[in-house]
Amino acid sequence: MDTKTTKFIKKCQRKQKRAQHRLVRDLNIEYSKEPTQYLAICNAGLVTGLQREVLEQFIEKIIPNFHVIMPPGKSYCFIDFLSVDCSKEFYDKVHGNLKIPKYNIHFYLLYIKGVNYLEDKIENILPPGSKLWIDFITPEQESMLIESIDWEEQDGNTDSELKHRTVKHFGYKFQYDNNLVDINYPTIPIPKKYEFLQKLFEQHGYGYFVYDQITVNKYLPGQGIPSHIDTHSVFEDPILSLSLGSPYIMDFKYGDKKIELDLPVRSLLVLSGEARYAWSHGICPRHNDTIKTSNGFSTRPRGTRISFTFRKIRKDNCTCIFNHSCDNKSISKITKINNSIAAKLEKSYVHKVYEEISDHFNETRYKQWPNVTKFIENIETGSFLLDVGCGNGKYLFGHSNIFKIGCDYSRGLAQICQNRGFQIVLADSLKLPYKSNLLDVVLCIAVIHHFTTSERRKQAISEIVRVLRLGGHALIYVWAKEQNKNYVKSKYLKCSTKSKKDRKISEEVHFDTTKIKMILPIHENRTEFTHSDMLVPWKHKNGEKVLRFYHVFEEGELEHLCSFFPSIRINDVYYDQGNWCVVLEKL
Repeated sequence: MDTKTTKFIKKCQRKQKRAQHRLVRDLNIEYSKEPTQYLAICNAGLVTGLQREVLEQFIEKIIPNFHVIMPPGKSYCFIDFLSVDCSKEFYDKVHGNLKIPKYNIHFYLLYIKGVNYLEDKIENILPPGSKLWIDFITPEQESMLIESIDWEEQDGNTDSELKHRTVKHFGYKFQYDNNLVDINYPTIPIPKKYEFLQKLFEQHGYGYFVYDQITVNKYLPGQGIPSHIDTHSVFEDPILSLSLGSPYIMDFKYGDKKIELDLPVRSLLVLSGEARYAWSHGICPRHNDTIKTSNGFSTRPRGTRISFTFRKIRKDNCTCIFNHSCDNKSISKITKINNSIAAKLEKSYVHKVYEEISDHFNETRYKQWPNVTKFIENIETGSFLLDVGCGNGKYLFGHSNIFKIGCDYSRGLAQICQNRGFQIVLADSLKLPYKSNLLDVVLCIAVIHHFTTSERRKQAISEIVRVLRLGGHALIYVWAKEQNKNYVKSKYLKCSTKSKKDRKISEEVHFDTTKIKMILPIHENRTEFTHSDMLVPWKHKNGEKVLRFYHVFEEGELEHLCSFFPSIRINDVYYDQGNWCVVLEKL
């Protein structure tokens, strides 16, 4: 057997081994050493943009009778060939050999014992208080609205700072740095040609306001908008959104509840009441949407979507009943973190704290997380691995078949690593001291959530991408805001000994510098998160507490940050015991 063949076989085995772990973790589906009628395609699914129709056409050229199962949000799918002989024939012809037309990828296949996953129905269920009007305007009116926007116009009205979409404003400009509107500085007046829309709003029962602020967003394929709730104190109820150009899926979330809503072209979405004040909404940045067809799930390529959002500026305070999301209630005291204070905040509530607790941290953080260990076990022999923010070096133990180095900002933790004989350097995750395109694998476990702004978290990911070689992989873990997912508590919550009635309202810390003052909430340990940015207590053996800064990530937020980098592909996204996790590959 020549070297090239041996290398190819090892590559196939690595793909299969990764898939085995993923299938058990996600859907409790076990692989089979012997051929069965069921096959898993390890490296292609709805999340990779594979269309059901293309896959079915590819399969039927080899085997005529089969059934395809494509779970939403997964990078794999399944085929039931109804007989072992047909399954084996397809495996022998396709596994690692044939490329599917259009996608230019080899399929890596795996025999599985069965498919106990049933495709759920995706229905256009609406958040309470919302309504979706289909064909709200005519195709001619749609064309007029799209053509009315001059995206090249250099009048200061286009917001160039939004890297994931292009935005224009009429009436008043929305300030994305503080999520407010300055009514003393109106922008371009709303064009008269849009007045017919106000009449349509009145005809449909939404004419109690003359809407005085319009935000026009342009989304190219692969672009989106983070999940958010429009600021209560700034805009009235309702908010109206008109979709043009291309259908998109919009994601809604409220606590553990999630809804994926398909917004057709020329439809009007009305957000009122609970949907306006309590449910967050956003668009995941991707090139395809998962949709339900008559045969099951498939993908629909995105085009260019233009949305017109109509709002009425609020003149008085919000009086809604949704205190947890209302900026006019007591939560409004919490200060938004900006770049002018970010580094100082991290120095006080991250760097200094880890120097102080390094010995105690080492005593309590010695066990590797199982899914991280499995990821390391699948790394090719001879690979070069970097653990960014390696802490006490627990992931540098073992696995002698690969070369491992670590870096950390904390001198105390770095000294612990050095005493154990690990290759370690002091380094800032925002400026890694390594050459570009150098490393085969990068780990970054429970680090990025300590950065205080989105820009700094993005920079940390950028550095990981920079030092990876082409074809290299990275595994990133961050703390999740959702600690009770699908009605299952994370280990973090399970350790709680307090009942809900014993829990107190979050305390606050006033962080002062010579020029800047801000307020941050203090989280009560072992309870669900009510804020995204907070200070979390660490309890010393002597009972004293110190506070560490955390930004907890909402579902889809880590993917959104990663999507800013066109040179990477997200191979896997999963939830692991209160953490959001992604596996990246550099292209």
